[in-house]
Amino acid sequence: MNGYGCLAAYYDRLMADFDYEGYLALLDREIEGTEGADLCCGSGAITVALAKKGKKMTGADISPEMLSRAAANAREAGVRPVFVEADATTFRPHKTVDFVTCVCDGLNYIRPKDLAVFFKNAACILEKGGKLIFDVSSEYKIKKIIADNVFFEDYDDVTYLWTNAPFKGGVKMELTFFIRDKDGKYIKQTEEHTQYAHTREDIENAMKDLFSFKAYDFSTMDEVSAKTARIVWVCERL
Repeated sequence: MNGYGCLAAYYDRLMADFDYEGYLALLDREIEGTEGADLCCGSGAITVALAKKGKKMTGADISPEMLSRAAANAREAGVRPVFVEADATTFRPHKTVDFVTCVCDGLNYIRPKDLAVFFKNAACILEKGGKLIFDVSSEYKIKKIIADNVFFEDYDDVTYLWTNAPFKGGVKMELTFFIRDKDGKYIKQTEEHTQYAHTREDIENAMKDLFSFKAYDFSTMDEVSAKTARIVWVCERL
């Protein structure tokens, strides 16, 4: 099984340690306007949170399973953003928006040859002066922290193993789930992901004629260092 088929059901639980509050604080400081698009929206954490703040949101993702989870999360929160099954490099809303977000590794799933396509599309989506805010797991994180390592979580209803095989441009991830059924038996399911280790230089070269931008270490919101694990960019459409 490829993509987010099995992971979708457990994604929010497994992402519980991600600093969504910190990200939302950044968005509160930086974005203006009322209409936004959340690319690679996943289970809709950011889409739903911004909708709760009164923003008119559209979330786009290529995984129907993740979009189903996002819609459920929106219903539970009492908001009604629009969710669309679409690739981040080609998605176009019905009209331009005030801001675009792409949170928690969305860009790491985009092939290096498609980086420029992603930024050109984001620029087309945005009003002039609109903000694009996105992040990546850094080249350091992918090559020095994730690659060749094994991670796991163990719960009563599911245990998962996450193994990582490096290749020149990134890492191949295999997620294995052991899911307990109603009879107490465990069913094994696997899925594969590829994340690319984009360099800061490659990312900034791909968007330099479209956006002005500033990069930060997400954990500190200070300058990026050689050991920054997550880099976040705040960009303004030219």
